[in-house]
Amino acid sequence: MNESDIRSGVREIVAIVLSLPQEEVRRSAHFYNDLGGDSLQKLEVIAYVESRFGCRLTNEQAATSDTVEDLTHQVALHVS
Repeated sequence: MNESDIRSGVREIVAIVLSLPQEEVRRSAHFYNDLGGDSLQKLEVIAYVESRFGCRLTNEQAATSDTVEDLTHQVALHVS
């Protein structure tokens, strides 16, 4: 699975959890500041991402993944 596929999946998950159109979920959009997410929604995103991509992020990786690009990079480290 390449990074583009991962990014697309992460964007889709974030859009679903936050009830946003996928086109509003930009690569650099900050989960809290730009997209209006909260900490429980972020946990939900992480759980869906881990399930979809078959990986387990550390607490530090999850805590520092505040954008789609950050989360894509962390998942790619586990999947690639």
